[in-house]
Amino acid sequence: MAVSFAILAFAILAFGSVLTGSRMTTALIRGTEAAFVFGLLAWSIGTLTIEKGKAPERVEEEAEAEAEASKGGQLDETV
Repeated sequence: MAVSFAILAFAILAFGSVLTGSRMTTALIRGTEAAFVFGLLAWSIGTLTIEKGKAPERVEEEAEAEAEASKGGQLDETV
């Protein structure tokens, strides 16, 4: 998704720059900068979204593992 967002940003900015009268080299530089900035932005938002989505599942799994580990602990103390 981040790559497609970066390519779209490059295309819009490069073609827009050429259409408004800038030179091809300047348009390519602007498009590359836009692709880099907006691609990283989309990638970081995606990474943060994925990490927030996984956090509650990990907490539940750790709580279940602690509950399973403590079940047999009291049986050893009765002897």
